[in-house]
Amino acid sequence: MIAFFRKFRQRLLAENHLGKYLLYALGEVLLVMVGILLALQVDNWNEERKEREIEKGILQDLQTEFGENLSDANRVFNGNLGMYRALSALQEDIRNRSYTQPRTDSLMYYVFDWYDYTPKPGASNNLINAGNLNLITDKRLRELLTLWPGVVDELDDDEQLAIRYSQEVIVPFLSQNYPMLNLEKADAGVALYLPGEGYDSQGLSISEPKPYEVAKLLENPVFQNHLSTKKMYARHNMMECRKLVETASEIIDLIEKELEERASISD
Repeated sequence: MIAFFRKFRQRLLAENHLGKYLLYALGEVLLVMVGILLALQVDNWNEERKEREIEKGILQDLQTEFGENLSDANRVFNGNLGMYRALSALQEDIRNRSYTQPRTDSLMYYVFDWYDYTPKPGASNNLINAGNLNLITDKRLRELLTLWPGVVDELDDDEQLAIRYSQEVIVPFLSQNYPMLNLEKADAGVALYLPGEGYDSQGLSISEPKPYEVAKLLENPVFQNHLSTKKMYARHNMMECRKLVETASEIIDLIEKELEERASISD
């Protein structure tokens, strides 16, 4: 083919058809340019296909990560909600002067307890730290992945305040004014993983509840202040945790939408 074009050019020059030769030369240049552009386009298509395959893998990893994040965020939200309700029930008992030790002991565990969200960083951190966030084509998903660490930090700030208050203020107060061994029964009901034994507390020693002056504890103004303070901490943690749940849920919805679209295209 190249030899044919070379002979054609030589014949035009020999016959002194300069205008036709220039027109032909221009056409040949255009043909070469079109070939180059087509080759570049094919390369771009191949590169785009590779990036979409990489994105698909990233989306699947993100789906796993945020599924776990959502599960733990729901755990913390429900835990703080249960705490808020238990503390409110104690306040109601105080207002009604309706005290029984078994009921009070079952609610006192929430005065002692606290909840801590544990993020599951992985694909999202790697994506941001490596500067590959542009591989995610959905603009809203990129935005939420960028905002996610800040949402986690906001919850963590409130949680750490609540945890320090429980550990440094409430636990010392209860240790001086309440038989802490009475909490063991409630604690035994908390799911506990023991390798080889499963999720239970069977076989563990649990102390028998010890009698105390329930009215004296519940009517203590300092104790009542602790209830109010801890309720406010629980409420704030619920508010921040709700943001976490909503953000994680939206991220998962967007990921599932993207994966479904890719599946339909491949089909």
